[in-house]
Amino acid sequence: MMADSMQQPEPSFDGHGGENDAECSRIDGATVRHMLELATTWLERHVTVVNALNVFPVPDGDTGTNMHLTMRAAVEAVRRVADEGAGAVVRAAAQGAVLGARGNSGVILSQIVAGLSRGVGDTRSISSAEFARALAEGASNAYRAVTRPVEGTILTVARAAGDAAVECVTQARESVSTVLGAAMAGAHRAVQATPLQLPLLKQAGVVDAGGEGYRLILEGMGFALRGEALPALGEVSLPVAAVQMLPDDGTISPEDDPLAGEWGYCTQFVIVAHDGADLSVEKVRDDLQVLAETTMVVGGDGFVRIHGHTEDPGSLLTRAVQFGRVQRISIEDMDAQAERWRMAAGRVAGGTEVQSSGEPPDLDAPLADVAIIAIAPGEGFASVFRGLGVSEVVFGGQTMNPSAQEILDAARRAHARTVIVLPNNGNVVLTAKQASAVAADALGGDRRILVVGSRTVPQGIGAMMAMTFGADPEAIVSAMTGALTSVRTVEVTRAIRDVSINEIDVRVGDVLGLVDDEVVAAGTEIDEVAARSLELAGARTAELVTIYRGADVSDSDASRFSAAVQTRFPNLAVESMTGGQPHYDFIISVE
Repeated sequence: MMADSMQQPEPSFDGHGGENDAECSRIDGATVRHMLELATTWLERHVTVVNALNVFPVPDGDTGTNMHLTMRAAVEAVRRVADEGAGAVVRAAAQGAVLGARGNSGVILSQIVAGLSRGVGDTRSISSAEFARALAEGASNAYRAVTRPVEGTILTVARAAGDAAVECVTQARESVSTVLGAAMAGAHRAVQATPLQLPLLKQAGVVDAGGEGYRLILEGMGFALRGEALPALGEVSLPVAAVQMLPDDGTISPEDDPLAGEWGYCTQFVIVAHDGADLSVEKVRDDLQVLAETTMVVGGDGFVRIHGHTEDPGSLLTRAVQFGRVQRISIEDMDAQAERWRMAAGRVAGGTEVQSSGEPPDLDAPLADVAIIAIAPGEGFASVFRGLGVSEVVFGGQTMNPSAQEILDAARRAHARTVIVLPNNGNVVLTAKQASAVAADALGGDRRILVVGSRTVPQGIGAMMAMTFGADPEAIVSAMTGALTSVRTVEVTRAIRDVSINEIDVRVGDVLGLVDDEVVAAGTEIDEVAARSLELAGARTAELVTIYRGADVSDSDASRFSAAVQTRFPNLAVESMTGGQPHYDFIISVE
């Protein structure tokens, strides 16, 4: 699969910007606005493809979603700005992206946009040289924002695009369209090279998801700058050979609202072939395309994974049964999700659900000294945090990362001079730090946000157990941070793809065991996989294991699993609680 993606021909860019290329020697605010809108729409139409580039076999491939929601927030901010100058438009996009950033990929993307704004300044229109320098500054700004930059990621792709743009300008090619074309070509080459820089990408047979997302953003800008309608997905080459995207019958005109439309139900499932049966990806695709507006078909040995948008998920599932056993069914209301996206982007108030531990605060009352916000993936975990004294719970985690704006909104509701945030997910830490960086301006006065770098929910709970209410905020953060290392986290989920990782061969549908986000075990028996994972997490010498069951685990299955753990580790005190998290059957705290 990787070999096919690596051998894609480099796209050809003639640099032509319309009937009169000289008109593209500078671009104004309206043009920049249109470029951002089409870039967002183009990325939106590839979200599923970018998500599918997830290196790990766990169900958290949301890079495309996070980047798309970040761009949506940028576009919404641009639509609210009255100043038509190019600099003002890019500055509004940067502000929207920073506040709307979700996940690590979204935060890095927002820093690229912020760098673009810094590079452009307050100019009314942008020349080709200014555009090139802005692309380069965007990459540099993103590198500065990451403590330990990793090559073979969106950072590398952004730098390659910026370098190619600057080199193009130094060769005296004055068209902005030509500069953008050079940046697109540089990004394309860098994306194709990412597996050579990151062994995990090569092992998984994919290119970097964040880098591909950024390449798509530049590509969408190119369509806008050339005055072209977005092509159907069947007319473009995709980065993964095993992903087959059904054609989209229509294109989106420049006047179309990227936030408009009826989506129906996002329906995902896996078809597993009957014993000895031949399961053809092409046949499944051809048969199901008539029932779904947009469908992704990912094939493997004896299985097909379907991701489709349809108004009638029942008919899609009924048709699928004829090909084999249907498993791992997920149905989500896309119309409701689109409304949540609009809320997150600022079209209406709200966004990711936030729950308070008590009555809404009196905003005229004096500020409290300290309050705690926790990110939680399920109602069970939310109840645990509220019971430990958390003021605000923001629902989020794998595949549903909250934005910086949502964290700021929760901090505002917490109504305290110092708000301490527990991200409880490695993909939320950067977002929380971004909210912290803008807290003084966003919240006003001397209010601030401090971040404890909890990367798992059990770490967050352990941090809360170490908190001393009434202590100095810095002392609280220090104690909570120190408690993070006393907790190991085991997660049990199901593999969504075939991959070899950490010298472990994983097949789709396998039970996966992770310890502190590292895949350590895979197999068909959940008890054995969990036991191996607990061994590696130090369960033999631990004192307490707390098992949090997921949303799809029944009471009887949770009881049986807890009993199996107690039998395997008789020295442990084993507690069982409801976590309510999606995707993960069990999240286990080892202390």
